[in-house]
Amino acid sequence: MKVVQSFSLVGVLALYGLVTANADEQQTKIVGGEMAKESVPYQISLQVLINSFYGLGPRTWTHNCGGSIIAPYYVVSAAHCLNGIEAPRMSIIYGTKDLRNDGSKGTRTLVKSYKIHPDYVELDRCDIGLIRVVDQFVYSANVKPIKYSADPVAGGVPCSLTGWGYTIPIRIGRTPKDLQRAELTTITNEECKSRGFPVNPTEICTFTRFGQGACGVS
Repeated sequence: MKVVQSFSLVGVLALYGLVTANADEQQTKIVGGEMAKESVPYQISLQVLINSFYGLGPRTWTHNCGGSIIAPYYVVSAAHCLNGIEAPRMSIIYGTKDLRNDGSKGTRTLVKSYKIHPDYVELDRCDIGLIRVVDQFVYSANVKPIKYSADPVAGGVPCSLTGWGYTIPIRIGRTPKDLQRAELTTITNEECKSRGFPVNPTEICTFTRFGQGACGVS
């Protein structure tokens, strides 16, 4: 089964740049999924340090996007999750599927630096960023890099979408604390276009049923 990093509309998954891991961020939702029953060893939560209301009280970490461990010091995530944010204001939680209590069941490491794909165009193409963390990931049964394949992905391929994104098609309320998972199936780009969704050669679409998939609503 493939695993995919995704940004798209309900029931249609658009993958920017490479076949890799999950995504969930403030503009991505896992609609029609369910709570992940097992750990996802490559899954991380990319978090941003924010000020409290009107600057009162301490600053806090908040979940911003998902991503995947690919090497001892590196994570891949979405470019739009990084663009314009200073590296010292970001951190990574890994080794858990539960973000309760500030992600204390996992491990936090700070972001040292990141690079955005040079051909990135917002809401268009190459929505990928490479993150370098301060502390090396400690591999274990619950912490492993994602398996990467450069092979083209055809239609009819089962894939798995994971993340902490919104579970309804509009951004209201809070994102879940438990990792969500949805099992999807890819469709060809030609079929995706015939359904009215613009895609380019670096994207992959899925359609399993209406009301299931990743959904971004701005």
